[in-house]
This record gives sequence, C-alpha cells and structure tokens, in this order.
Amino acid sequence: MKKVVSAMILAVGLGATPWHTHTELSYIQTSGNTDTSSFGMDFHAQKSWLPHEIAIDFESNYARSGNKETKNVWLLETHYYYHFSKNLEIEYLIGYKKDKFSGFNYQLYNGPGVGWQAIRTSDQNLSFNLLLLYSVDSYTTAQKDIYPSGRAGLEYKYQITPALSFVEEANWRSDLSRPSNWFLYSKSSLYNTIDGKIKLGLSYKIDYKNHPPEHKKKMDRTLMISLVLDW
Repeated sequence: MKKVVSAMILAVGLGATPWHTHTELSYIQTSGNTDTSSFGMDFHAQKSWLPHEIAIDFESNYARSGNKETKNVWLLETHYYYHFSKNLEIEYLIGYKKDKFSGFNYQLYNGPGVGWQAIRTSDQNLSFNLLLLYSVDSYTTAQKDIYPSGRAGLEYKYQITPALSFVEEANWRSDLSRPSNWFLYSKSSLYNTIDGKIKLGLSYKIDYKNHPPEHKKKMDRTLMISLVLDW
C-alpha cells in the first residue's frame, strides 16, 4: 500500500501533464449616493497522470452595500477520476458549500459515480456524469439532515470561432429519501480570447433550492463579467 501511495504522489509531481488552471476574476465598485462593492472568483485546476486525474473547483461571491454585507458564499469541490477509456471514467467527488445568507450553516456531500464522454470533436465536447452521494445539510436553526442523494451533471463546450467559445455546466442533486428536496446549479458562459491565455468572460449562474430554509428564496442568480486567465 505504501508503494502505491508513493507512486501516486510521485506521479502527481512528475506526471505526463502539467497543472492546468482556469481563473475568472470579477470586481465592481460604485460610490456616490450608494456605496456598493462585489467580488467574484471561479477557479479550476486539473492534472492527469493517466489513467488517473484530479481536479479542484472553487467558487466565491462576496458583496457589500455600504457597511452591510449582502452576499458571502463559497463552494469547493474536489474530483478524482480513473479513466477506463477515452469515453468512460469513474469519479469520486467531495463537495463543501458555505452560504452565509442561505439559512444553511453548510452543505457537505461526497461519493462515487461514473462519467461518459458523449461527443468529442474538434469544436464540440459533451460529457455526462451520474453520482451516488452521502449528503449533510446543516441549518442555522441547529437542525441537520443526513441523507443519500443522487447527482446528474453535464458539461458542454462549443468553440464557436477561433476566439469565441461557449461553455455550459449544470448539475441536479436530489434527496433519494425525499425526492422533492432537490438542488439545481447551472453556469452558462461565453469567453472571448484577447491575447493568448487572457480572455474576457460573461457568465450567468443559477443556484436553485426546491425546499429552501424558512423565509429564504428558492433561487439565486449571478451575472459575472470577468477577466479570465488560463495557465
């Protein structure tokens, strides 16, 4: 076992592919009759040493109006993939979400699944995944729900022109013991290359909870105009 772990650590450091990162940064500040500021960041890092692959996704959104904090949410997901072929993989996901104004202390989920690459061409990629998760929802009221859940997701990429691309990421997670308790996430993005690894991005996010905590809204929407760095 120690030899296997050591080999994996060595592979991560000296693997065939370097780390690839994608960072989106957005900041808006207004002053005058109303002082507001908002900050958003999306970060993705990925590395493979076939047939293994790891990926890290981090999202953060923060906003203030005057001296009042109005938004504070972040999400971290780590993924491990084992590729059986170019089109089929197994996955293990660990996710943690903290949203100060949602009524949740935190949401935690982890578990295995399978992924399938449905389309892979020079200008289009479409993939699906299906996971079985152990989920924990901790509420600000001290209530805690622990339940099995299923999550189905997709990712679609389309290179419209050499400089312009479209990306759609979406997933739907449902409580298997209470199917009416489900969550939907979607991010639709357009990216325009400025110079090499620098892009401008326009993204629209939807975060939907079918049964939100009491007195909370079901849907959050976020529009981001970002500077994008790919390395």
